Amino acid sequence: MDLTREKWLPVFLSDGKKTKISLYDLFDESVRDVAWPRPDFQGDGWKMLIGLLQCSIAPEDEDDWEEVWQEGIEPKRWTEALQTLSPALQFGEQKPAFLQSFDPLDSEYLSVASLLIDAPGGNTLKLNKDHFIKRGCVERICPHCAVIALFSVQTNSPAGGAGYRVGMRGGGPLTTLVVPEDEARFPLWKKLWLNVLPQDNLPGVAQFPLIFPWLAPTKTSEKPGNVVTPENAHPLQAYWGMPRRIELDFTHAEAGKCDLCGEHHDSLLSQMRTKNYGVQYEGWRHPFSPYRQALKDASAPWLALKGQPGGLSYKDWLGLLMEREDKFNKMQPAKVVQAAGRRKNLGLWCFAWDMDNAKARCWYQHCIPLFNLPRSTQFIDTVSLMVLLASEALSLLRNALKSARFEAPKEAKVDFSMVDIAFWQETEPSFRTLLNILANDPQRKEVFTRKALRQWERELHSYLFRVFDREELTDPDCPDSILLRQMNARRGLENSYRKNKALKDVLALAEEQKEAKHAES
Repeated sequence: MDLTREKWLPVFLSDGKKTKISLYDLFDESVRDVAWPRPDFQGDGWKMLIGLLQCSIAPEDEDDWEEVWQEGIEPKRWTEALQTLSPALQFGEQKPAFLQSFDPLDSEYLSVASLLIDAPGGNTLKLNKDHFIKRGCVERICPHCAVIALFSVQTNSPAGGAGYRVGMRGGGPLTTLVVPEDEARFPLWKKLWLNVLPQDNLPGVAQFPLIFPWLAPTKTSEKPGNVVTPENAHPLQAYWGMPRRIELDFTHAEAGKCDLCGEHHDSLLSQMRTKNYGVQYEGWRHPFSPYRQALKDASAPWLALKGQPGGLSYKDWLGLLMEREDKFNKMQPAKVVQAAGRRKNLGLWCFAWDMDNAKARCWYQHCIPLFNLPRSTQFIDTVSLMVLLASEALSLLRNALKSARFEAPKEAKVDFSMVDIAFWQETEPSFRTLLNILANDPQRKEVFTRKALRQWERELHSYLFRVFDREELTDPDCPDSILLRQMNARRGLENSYRKNKALKDVLALAEEQKEAKHAES
């Protein structure tokens, strides 16, 4: 199957209909989005297509990028690009095959469901712990779904036991892609193009084995130090990492309905082989991920951010949007975010698996505004202080709830994860409002800006006590001894909040312009 010519890519059209296209049709203006049956496949489908554009028709500079954005791609140029890529996009039994081991594998067959990040693993099945995600739900998949499932497991590759390598960003990496605010207005190719970076030269066919690792014998990693880096490969391999040695079985295919997309296909795949000690990546900076580096060690590696329990919240936004540092880390946004620069009316699509080693706990995705944030120290300091106050307010709320519930709160163990998630979600609208205002007046010169800062603080304070009262003060038959403990905890929350240094610093920011004017007079 030639992935350039086969109509394997499911898409939504502008009229709402769903169909399948070949890569030759990608620049059709009526194609609005990919239409995979799983949300992780949706994001990975974008990443795969962006990688194809980056390796075949990347612009030379910003002017070239802008010209394509305005005029599109000439059909002849795209046709020639796909013809060049075709040898790397063959998918089937014949080697080399897309994202599969160059060398034949001799391991035992596994279910093809092992391609799925959230499929129950061997130990889970052995201990009969597949409670939420059951075994046997996916037994046969069509080759079209197998393509994106294979790409997905390679790019998100989690820890999988001795010698089963993680992806070049680690397991469950966070991806941040630039998207238009009004996505419905734009064809798919333009949404993808927002994430294509200018580069000096397009690679020649001779460089393909260094970009597409399935075109050459696998650089296995049984021996320590046998790693693949940007220096001994091609930088564009960042889009095509292949840490897993996988070989799909095309010889026992059968007709039927695909367990993923539900469509009929004559050659459903049911089993695969896999082997450990695949490619071990080191030193890569993937263009789709934000990174952090420990401040205490200048030689520390830059690590891609990962999916976390509860997903992203606005406390994470600055690190996704601009270079900054806190007490512990330096942070850099993804290269595609940095390249978006000062373009307007854009958002950020953020998604990741929250992984516990090989166990997928949850899939998270968020859309956040890609603010045209000023690079001023004052702006960053103000927003950082707001986030600090919010974080410390949440900590005070948790302590107050424990004090209200227990006679010995320091010894009590309570899961406050739902309180935490609700806090960041429910205080986000007021944070967004203030962030928009500060972006237009980062030095807080306008009275309106300073009033907005005070209003945000009042809303934060009000939220704390609404939650406390809702959680603790709702039982009319509460014994007096418990009620007294609850009221003491409430007073303690108020006192601790008012004494908080971050609060005093925020209120000082709201007043400092006024004080400066008095000093001048």
